[in-house]
Amino acid sequence: MRNTVSLQAIKSYVIDKNGAVSAVELVEYFKNRFNKTTIYRVLARLEEQGEVHSVIGKDANTYYATCHSTCSKESHNDNHVHRQCKKCGELSCVEIEMRAPTSNDFIIEETKILLIGVCKNCQ
Repeated sequence: MRNTVSLQAIKSYVIDKNGAVSAVELVEYFKNRFNKTTIYRVLARLEEQGEVHSVIGKDANTYYATCHSTCSKESHNDNHVHRQCKKCGELSCVEIEMRAPTSNDFIIEETKILLIGVCKNCQ
């Protein structure tokens, strides 16, 4: 993957966030520097490379957060829980363990679990 100005800027923005950032927020933030297509292309590349993972929020927007160090192009290891505040909209990864159900006739390769509630700041 070429190390472009847009890639570095978007990657840095996502890394600096203390949680997940929506694609909508990225488009708004970078609207004067990069077009929407470039932003979505960079996000797809970062996800493909195992540097970010995505989750769909309660508002149906896609959010991106940095991956754990165990992720790579060959294998994402981000089957974990996310939570989103229904008041402020903040979405973040949660370090709690939840096991996906097992099935004899279906192989589960990934899970997307979103807990919706009210964060500490909004309570």
